[in-house]
Amino acid sequence: MTSCEEVIEELRAKLLKGEPFSKTDEWNFKELCELTGWTEEDIRNALMSNKTPSFHKYFTEAQRLELWLKKEEAARKLWGAVTALLCNNIKEVCALETKSVGPLVTHAKTLYRYADALPTEGFKRRWGKCIKLFNEVVERKGGLMEEKRAERRRKLREIYKHYWRARDLLEEIEIEIEELVKENDKDDFIRYSEDDFAPLRFHRQELELEYKTDKGYYVIVDKNGGIYLCKEDGKVIAER
Repeated sequence: MTSCEEVIEELRAKLLKGEPFSKTDEWNFKELCELTGWTEEDIRNALMSNKTPSFHKYFTEAQRLELWLKKEEAARKLWGAVTALLCNNIKEVCALETKSVGPLVTHAKTLYRYADALPTEGFKRRWGKCIKLFNEVVERKGGLMEEKRAERRRKLREIYKHYWRARDLLEEIEIEIEELVKENDKDDFIRYSEDDFAPLRFHRQELELEYKTDKGYYVIVDKNGGIYLCKEDGKVIAER
């Protein structure tokens, strides 16, 4: 029988080489998701980087789901938080229950396995116990500050990456907008704001771009990609 650690090495090797999974690999991959309580994306990242995901992310999601009375999903996320907190890499999850790690693992795993079968009061009682134990372990490990900062750094990097990508896309659209304005009146021009994203507007939860020209016309880019030059009363003068 192939051990958990061997399965991890086989899956990691295939991911790093870009090789497709066999049916057995797919089954083993799903089993790792069940074992850890992590998402498929986090499992892939853990296999390739040999690091665990953010326990703070899973813990926050678990608390939110518990408030929504989604017992089974909340218990899974809490178990994911526990494995991410106590393990330095995905291989350590394989042996987690055989270690002397205290009552947190026992209580969280029981909740994970039987959440759907527990009556509401029983679930709440066990949930409260798990949260207390989890926070105690976090405090012993130095608190949440560094974990929160790490998660915030990750989000800031994502924002920065998408910000510049969005600016590039916006500039491509604005070139076409300027051409449309000049076709109507060579002396007219768009009045840009110092804020790169000032033209972004939400109308009925539908994203649109909206500009105003020097001569009082409006340029609107709708959700279907149409660009319209309009008078103040909304009458369309030109489009592309």
